[in-house]
Amino acid sequence: MARNGEKKKGAGDQNKDLFTIAFKTTIPVLLGYIPLGMAFGFLLDGAGYHWIYAFIMSLFVYAGSGQFLAVALLSAGAGLTEFAIATLLLNFRHAFYGLSLLEKFSGIGRVKPYLIFALTDETYALLTTTDVPQSSSKSKFYFYIAALDHLYWIAGSVLGAALGSVLDLNLDGMSFVLTALFVVLTIEQYFSSEARFPFIAAVGAGALSLILFSSDNMLLASIILGTLILIGREKSIQRTQKKQEMQKIQITEKSQKIQGVLEIQNGIRSIDTSIQPVEDKIKEEN
Repeated sequence: MARNGEKKKGAGDQNKDLFTIAFKTTIPVLLGYIPLGMAFGFLLDGAGYHWIYAFIMSLFVYAGSGQFLAVALLSAGAGLTEFAIATLLLNFRHAFYGLSLLEKFSGIGRVKPYLIFALTDETYALLTTTDVPQSSSKSKFYFYIAALDHLYWIAGSVLGAALGSVLDLNLDGMSFVLTALFVVLTIEQYFSSEARFPFIAAVGAGALSLILFSSDNMLLASIILGTLILIGREKSIQRTQKKQEMQKIQITEKSQKIQGVLEIQNGIRSIDTSIQPVEDKIKEEN
């Protein structure tokens, strides 16, 4: 019984350690989501909505920039059709997120539906750049990261809406908090990642899309362009690797042919060497 108790305690300690690692991993998101969520709460309160709506929207919608858009649409009296179209265009990038996480989410278990729901830009950034601790549950680690990020957003939005109802605040520039958070996460990933080309491709695709399209339409265009650049580079790498493999095969085949010729020559020499004494003996007898 004591041994079983020790095993259970060990498992509990392991889960606690995993949660601690997940918390440390999400600290950058915590520092961004609290002020960003508060900004959303301020804006929602400024539009005339009670703080409970901030809680409900952040709990069940949890769309980040989509919630900022919702405040603007609600203030403008937009209908459900406008909501659906605007949200689809704004969050269409998540389709690319899902495709890139098919392998990571395979065999993830019961938490998969929640992970899909809770997949924000920041959570995606952490899931794709953070390695699961050795001998730890992948599903638990991913769940802790997603749930903590969700909790930060809920706390920030409710706090902002509650404070907004009692304070007179100037909301100019609040929406820039989201952009600032994206920039910080991108810089952190750039310096912690060995593969720098995707970041260079993203910056190039974004700049080109901004030149060719308006700022309102550049997001989707830059995602498509950046994806095409990465696909093209991957195919180029595959062609180079295939060419190198063919060269290795050709070199190996040539080496084998040369080795075969050398073996034949050595065989002929050995035959000559064995025949020579016989020829000498025949000459002596004659």
